[in-house]
Amino acid sequence: MICPPKLEAEVYTYMYVCKYNGKIFNILLSPNPPLGYDTMNSIEIQYLQRLEEVDSCEGDDEEDVERMMDESDRVSAEVEIAVLKASQSLMQALAPETQDETQIKPLRSWMYPEIIDLQIVTKDGKLVAVKRDDAPTLDFHPPITDPHIIGISVPHHQVSEIQVLAELFPYVYKVLVNGQIMCAKVTRNAVHDSMSDEVKKLSQIQTTNFGAFVRVPQLQALIVSHTGIVGFLIDYIASLGYHLEDALRCAKATSGTLVKEGNGPPLPEITISKAQKEKWSGQIEETLRALHARNIIWGDAKMANILIDEVTDDAWVVDFGGGNTEGWIDPELHGSVAGDIQALERIKKELADD
Repeated sequence: MICPPKLEAEVYTYMYVCKYNGKIFNILLSPNPPLGYDTMNSIEIQYLQRLEEVDSCEGDDEEDVERMMDESDRVSAEVEIAVLKASQSLMQALAPETQDETQIKPLRSWMYPEIIDLQIVTKDGKLVAVKRDDAPTLDFHPPITDPHIIGISVPHHQVSEIQVLAELFPYVYKVLVNGQIMCAKVTRNAVHDSMSDEVKKLSQIQTTNFGAFVRVPQLQALIVSHTGIVGFLIDYIASLGYHLEDALRCAKATSGTLVKEGNGPPLPEITISKAQKEKWSGQIEETLRALHARNIIWGDAKMANILIDEVTDDAWVVDFGGGNTEGWIDPELHGSVAGDIQALERIKKELADD
């Protein structure tokens, strides 16, 4: 499962979304089956009734609420297993195993994978899955329509021209464009102002010509699909760990000051000196002060939005999308110079902690 079941509001239905052999399957559990399938006492309706019952129950006290949540989890897991079992043979037929999963693929195939719609129905008293060809087409990467973004004078690259080397984070990729490694960031679900704001800030930083002391990845190009502008390309920073927060965590594990929880894979060994942390702290502050002098706000200032170049050992500030992670900036200060400074002080404190 790559995302939890989604509750539809008007009619109580569940939509399961899973990835199988490189294809995305939308599996619908609905009280309204297509023609030709059981409608009276159908198994899927019984499952939906049970799901609705545990979803709508309210407890009188904390113990009741906990018991209700446990029951809800149990029923949800039971139904999920039944849905996937009913779908398995059809998914295997529609998405046979291929041998090219490790090959480099164009960004288009990542953004617009083949999506197959199934529905769970009862046929002769047995739960089965059927393919639906009448489901609406969903676009998870709607275009940016901001006129300012459309008018930015940078190259445009089609999604079919960009080769994905690795997925760094959801909707963020390490890519190859005309032989050059870059970082691609694409729109998601609905067009948020954050994507447009980030492109505007990157464009402003680029045209200001701050100089090498402002370490922000340069805007290289806009990404275009059949619908319009759906993302942008910036410099790729080969970083120490995923980001600074991750690098510090690995360093603590290496030194033995971090007690690792769970049985996951061991953290990579990283050693960070006090001099390095002092250097990064100064570089981050230098970059932020220069940006503020031109009225450019970082916004989502935090350790996870700082990359340490594994080659030059310099600290780079990234992600100007305007998010706000709890614990770094007070809500009333978000989107302001004061908010950036508050996060900067907290970052410096983290770096000063031995």
